[in-house]
Formats: sequence, structure tokens, C-alpha cells
Amino acid sequence: MTLLTKVRGWSIKYSVAIRRKITFTCRLNGFSLSNFAIIFIRIHDKMRMARVAGQPSPAKRYTLKVMTLICTENATMKYPLVLCLLTALLFQFNVPARAQTLPTRLPDHPLTLAELNLLLRRSVGRDLTEAVLAVHIEKTGIDFDPTPDVMKRLRANGAHQHLINTIRRQADKLLDAGGKVVRTGPAPVDPFIEETRRAVRDYLEELPDFICNQVVERYYDYEARGAWDKADTLTYELTYNRRRESYKPINAVGRPVTRPIDQSGGAFSTGDFASGLASLFDVETKTIFKPAGKDRLGNHVTLLYDFTVEQPNSKLSVTADGAPTLIVGYSGTIWIDEETKRVLRIDQAVNDLPLSYPVTHSESSVDYDLVRLRGIEVDFLLPIRAEFIIADRRLRRYYRNLLSFKFYRKFETDIKIIEETPPEKPNGR
Repeated sequence: MTLLTKVRGWSIKYSVAIRRKITFTCRLNGFSLSNFAIIFIRIHDKMRMARVAGQPSPAKRYTLKVMTLICTENATMKYPLVLCLLTALLFQFNVPARAQTLPTRLPDHPLTLAELNLLLRRSVGRDLTEAVLAVHIEKTGIDFDPTPDVMKRLRANGAHQHLINTIRRQADKLLDAGGKVVRTGPAPVDPFIEETRRAVRDYLEELPDFICNQVVERYYDYEARGAWDKADTLTYELTYNRRRESYKPINAVGRPVTRPIDQSGGAFSTGDFASGLASLFDVETKTIFKPAGKDRLGNHVTLLYDFTVEQPNSKLSVTADGAPTLIVGYSGTIWIDEETKRVLRIDQAVNDLPLSYPVTHSESSVDYDLVRLRGIEVDFLLPIRAEFIIADRRLRRYYRNLLSFKFYRKFETDIKIIEETPPEKPNGR
């Protein structure tokens, strides 16, 4: 049996036995139970923010130092039993329990479709990450044909774009090994893609300036388990003005401070609106589109296209702390409404990052839908949610951001014109 105590908006979950120990120790020392919970939460919050900033888990020496300082501020050092109990509870809540099961053993032969689906359902999220699985596939290969229906099933089992791209590359290797004749020279024009290109161009020209709230839920995985621990939630006012995006922090009383997006620490992404869509369909980008079947996305029947943007034509950049910004090529899949030619979803992952770079893979996903823009009461195709994952597989550091966009409204500026009367000239003598 477990109990849940809420203190200042926080929730602490513990067993009945631990509750009895806390109550007994606090009463024995004449210490308030609520003060104990508040101090514990302050200590836990400092350690959590260290993780959000990308720092390693604090050592026990650092933990005791922080705890001693906080307890001294609250006169807790007068109660040594309470201090000892804080120490024990802090390590119980802050240090995640490792799985007792044996790690998944990956087969040393090319993966079959059944084996891959089984790994996605049973191992990824417990003791295996998609990044490790993708590296294994690059080494051993696949033993199945990644048809559109197969890729649809893999996505349903949780496969993200980085893993999908790895499977496609292995399929291309199988085709090359089979001696298939590959067309050289410019790819033939696809009428559907050209219609979509025109629809995107018209959409960007008609899209008005607007403001919305962007909520970012940040997660991390420092154990390469494929399971995510929540770090924090950030809120920004996003302004789209003259085809450029800017972010302003929104802070509220009682919540952690939201810093400017480039100073927030951890992982962040920009360009989730029109900029990424415009670049993908820009003629100068020379995006290579390949039909990938049909799919139903909500109430829409969509055509899927796999796409590739080579690095020399790309505008996508990746930045890591202590390393230069790189312009990178990327590949992915796009869902286009068959009837209206509207883009409803884009999944993409970065290709071929240098081995010495602090980031081993980066991927994102953006969903679009018609949204009523307040102020002009007209529906526009706008992002409603997005996902961003970046990782350094070698250091077992994985970051994931879930973004949601709310309260779309028209961007307006108030201009006040003041007519000033020029001062009268002094009368000359």
C-alpha cells in the first residue's frame, strides 16, 4: 500500500511503513511533518534541476553538502535524527532503481520482421533504446522487405524516424547487392508532389502573423533504458512575424522559472512552424521524394512520401555544447492529404553525423491540423504538437521534448501616433 502527500503543488509517494518512520522521528524531535516534506522537496528539486541542465547525477558528497546547507537554513541541524532520515529518503527517491532483469540479448544474425516487432514491444522502453537497436541493425542487417505496410506496423509499435531511416538504408543495400538497375540522372517529376509544392507555397503566402503558447515537456534517460523520466515543463509565447519565429518565456508564480529558450539548458528545438516546411519544398533544396504508400491519419486519407535532403542543399542545423554548429542532411517521411494536398505530418532524422561530434542522432516529428485563429476567425493549417529527440549514445544520454501549441491568435501591434505642436518661436527684440 502506498500513500500520496501533496505539499506546495508537489506529490510525494511512499509506503505506509516509511510514513510511520517519518511521523515517529519528527514527533520525537518536535519537528513539523510539513516542514520535513518542504525541505525534502527543496533538496530533490535542486538535484532534479542539475539533471535538466545536462549535468551528471550528483555524487553522495555533493548531495549531503546541498542537504546540509538547506537544513541549516531551516534549523534542521538541531535534529540529527531528522537529518539522517532525510538522507535515507533522498537517496531512495533520487536514485532510480535499476532493472533486475537481464539485459536483452540481440541476435547475431539479420533481424526478421517478427524479431524486430518483438524487440519494439517488449524490450525498447525497458532495457533497450532505439538508438542501440539501430546500431545493431547497421551491423547485422535485416531479413525482410520494408514495404509500406511493414513500416506502418513498425511505427505502430513505437519506431521513430531514426530507426525507420536505418531500416531503409539496409533495404537499399539489399537492392544494390541484388544487382537491381538504378535510374541515374534527374528523377521524374511527380505531379502530386508538384501540386503539394504549389499548395505549400500558397499556404505560406496566405499565413498571417500570429502568436501562440508553446508548452515544452522535457524528459531524459541517463541509463539507456528507453524509458523517460520527466525533468520539467517550460512555457513560451511564440510569435510568428514576417516569416520568422521568436520565443518569449512565460513565468507564473509557484512554478519553476522559464528561461530564454537558448539558455534553458538540456535540449531544445526551433523552426517547428513554417520554416521547416518551406525549406523542405523549396526548389533549391532539391528534396528527393519517393512514394511510400497510403495511410489514414485521423479522418484524413494520406499519401506517404519518403524524402531525403542532401547536406549541400540543407538548411537544417545541429548544435551541441562545446562543439561547432553543423549543417546536416536529413531524411524522413511526410503525410500529405490526398484530397487537399495539405501536409499533415513530417517525421525526420539527421543523417551521418561525424563520429567525433557530441550528438549521435537527432530526430523530430511535427503534426499539423486546421486551427481557428482568434482575431480573424479563420482556419489555418498550423502545428498542434511536436516531438524532438536528441542523444549521445556513447555517454548514454538521451533527451526528449514533447511540444504542444495552444491559444493561437492574430499578431497585432499597437501604434499610437502623437501629434506634437511645434514650440512657438520667442519674440525677437
